[in-house]
Amino acid sequence: MMKRILFAAGRFELVVANLSLALLVVVLAAQIFFRYVLHVGLSWSEEISRFAFVWFVYISASVAAQRGTHIRVTLFARLLPLNERLTFILADIIWIIFNAFVVLAGLLLIQRTLAYPVYSTSLFLPLAYVYTVIPLAHALMIVRIIERQWRSWKYGIPLIAGEEAVEVETKA
Repeated sequence: MMKRILFAAGRFELVVANLSLALLVVVLAAQIFFRYVLHVGLSWSEEISRFAFVWFVYISASVAAQRGTHIRVTLFARLLPLNERLTFILADIIWIIFNAFVVLAGLLLIQRTLAYPVYSTSLFLPLAYVYTVIPLAHALMIVRIIERQWRSWKYGIPLIAGEEAVEVETKA
């Protein structure tokens, strides 16, 4: 059951990220075509491209956390006298706590923008809909961090993608 939920969440993340990126590319291409070929500006294209970019970045961060490709400074983990595995667990706990704070702050932001609506300039779209990506992506990141730690513990999958190559090089 849990595998199905995680698989569905992973598909959701990929679909939303890919659709956001596709929308961004199409809108920017349309904006360039209209501006330089037809000499007419599209008033809404900048907002749509900005919103699509924000959704793409946030959702892609969750995908990166799942795959172990999210940016992380590993130098300090290797320099500390602690066990490297324990250091990464502590780092992930701090990351989860940070994400939990962002989820709560994002929910408060959405609640506030629903109570006192704020609309985008060109489209008059309630920004609460755009802001939903903040708590959503950070909640997904919490799940993905825990999932990555579990897979590392249970199956021996490295926490950081590409670590197999690093381990082989250092042993050689």
